[in-house]
Amino acid sequence: MNQILICNDCGKENSNKRYFCEKCGKLLNTDGFSNPNIYEESEFKIKRILENINLTPHNNILFNDISDVYLKKIERYQALINLPEVNADNIIFEKIKDFIDLCSNPEFQIAFVGTIKTGKSTLINSLLGYNYASMAVTPETAALTKFRSSSKDYVKVNFYSENEWRLLWASRTTGADAFMREYNELKAETIKDKWIGHPPIYKEVTNNDIDKELSIWSSSKQPEHYFVKEIEVGISTLPDSIPKQVVFVDTPGLSDPVAYRSEITKQYIRKANAVFVCVDSQKVQKEEIETISSVFSFSSHNKEKVHIIATHWDKLNNPEVDWLEQKKWLKSRLVGKGFFDTSEMAEENIIHSAAHIYNLCRDFEKITQDENITLMQFALGMKMDINNLKCCIPEMKKKTNIKYIQTLIVEKFAKKYEKLLATDIEMKYKDIIFTINRFAKENQHSISELIDMSQSSIKVMEDKVETQKKKYKDVRTCMEQLDTLITVIEKNTKKRLDAILSQLKTIKNSEG
Repeated sequence: MNQILICNDCGKENSNKRYFCEKCGKLLNTDGFSNPNIYEESEFKIKRILENINLTPHNNILFNDISDVYLKKIERYQALINLPEVNADNIIFEKIKDFIDLCSNPEFQIAFVGTIKTGKSTLINSLLGYNYASMAVTPETAALTKFRSSSKDYVKVNFYSENEWRLLWASRTTGADAFMREYNELKAETIKDKWIGHPPIYKEVTNNDIDKELSIWSSSKQPEHYFVKEIEVGISTLPDSIPKQVVFVDTPGLSDPVAYRSEITKQYIRKANAVFVCVDSQKVQKEEIETISSVFSFSSHNKEKVHIIATHWDKLNNPEVDWLEQKKWLKSRLVGKGFFDTSEMAEENIIHSAAHIYNLCRDFEKITQDENITLMQFALGMKMDINNLKCCIPEMKKKTNIKYIQTLIVEKFAKKYEKLLATDIEMKYKDIIFTINRFAKENQHSISELIDMSQSSIKVMEDKVETQKKKYKDVRTCMEQLDTLITVIEKNTKKRLDAILSQLKTIKNSEG
């Protein structure tokens, strides 16, 4: 029968096989140690690691038990890599932050990406059922905008903090001349102090006024838009098939001359559960292929989530014939290393659209004469009877392929978002573990124990000590051997880190 050792510091009951208290890290039995320096440093390290881990907050994940388990483990990894001895790189910190954000705020994000004038906002409006996002021929704003289902219609505006603005301002590239010229012309500097660090603005509006309220904060003609980081729009009229957790994200460009804003887009692409890359079907050229390539690089762990939307399909000379050749060409470029894994995946995920035509059909009763002519021209090109244009509306809508994309979003994503979120969380968890392993190998540190820290049963440190007890005459001799090892470790970073992680495993194993 195992004896119990009571920690003199915290009162925790410990097995007599333990040397350090599993709760506070205190050495349980100092008998026979005439020199406290033999154990004090190890005791201090264990206490510090314990404190660092125990103070790490945990946000319970209610929507998925497995995700909650993953988050607990990642939070412990985070506590460990925050130790100065580990010296982890920023990539690990960023991935862990994104993972914790995803678990804490489980949104299923569908990100829309595209260069200027590719029809990205027009496509979003066709999917939302109303022209909420600006479709101006010139870009309105670089602020990221999120659209989601809500019981109330609202617009919420978030502003840059002082530190974010400082980083943004410093990230201006040599191509930011237009940005600076417009910034100065609008005298934005005179109102900067008012809006930088401003608390979020939340305003409930009627559904018909969402676009007006949105334009106040997104219009390039207003100096305020420079200081807007993100806009969230709640829409009460979205169908029940789009849960409130499914969010449409209208992202700024990837080639913004202000690099900080491009980085925001990159972060959202990495985090997104699905990405729709909008490219102009009339001119799929080098810039568009580069955009597509960038998206795939940010989504390398899940290429299936990338969808290529060839917009302006209606503007091809002979849409139904030309698109077949266009799609064939795109497939030849987008299958293989760095792109879609198979031709079948490319076939399914490369989709044409004519959102502008769809929106005109949807709003047929209120369109202008010029817009009516646009519809007539499209109908004529499709060999429809333009004498009764209204009767052609259902067929024209079908030709635009928007209904297909709407159905795809509902069937492939919205109905399965909980399962897909859980899968994505699992994949990102594994990616973090892979990144930590790679970091360990690249830095030639024997820190594989870091990966096992949360999972292994406890016995490693205890077994090591027990082995030493059998090999040497008494505990004092054993600890002197360990003290010698620690001295060597002080001169060798790699070995020192091994010792810390071994001690950490002892603590983790005690929790198992």
